[in-house]
Amino acid sequence: MATAKPGWGWAAALLLALASPHTQAHEADAVARDCHALVTDYAYYRDRYDADAYADLFAQDAVLSVLGNEYVGRAAIKRRLVEDAEKPVTHHHMTTIKLMPGDEKTAYGVSYVVVYSEPAAGDLPVTTKGFLAAGEYHDTFVLTDDGWKIGRRQFRPVLVPPAP
Repeated sequence: MATAKPGWGWAAALLLALASPHTQAHEADAVARDCHALVTDYAYYRDRYDADAYADLFAQDAVLSVLGNEYVGRAAIKRRLVEDAEKPVTHHHMTTIKLMPGDEKTAYGVSYVVVYSEPAAGDLPVTTKGFLAAGEYHDTFVLTDDGWKIGRRQFRPVLVPPAP
């Protein structure tokens, strides 16, 4: 632990300890853990149509951009799942997750995803013709009063299957 110069008192010692490389590394690990969880929880709640948990991953004023559609605000993001009348069977396979620090209230990430989607047909498993799309989510994470949330998420397709 860092030690303060004589006469600085406990407050200075605390400030020095908080500024130590060990503490900064611990904080960076916590941010990375929280943002990683947002990425994987997105896929989990999205595939289960758990609209409340899904929407709670986003900041109140978040923007979600998917295939030319933009959803602004947590309520619109939630409606995206609630109002999906077809409710296809989806599976978001998250793989590479690269997280990058910003400032103390912002972080960035790129994660790879392969999405499978087929019409719901009763019991599982559902036969698939192949993947719907493979691409990247480009994220901006923001620190809110409720912890880390997704502030902006944009899907960028990289691979798509041939047209039927």
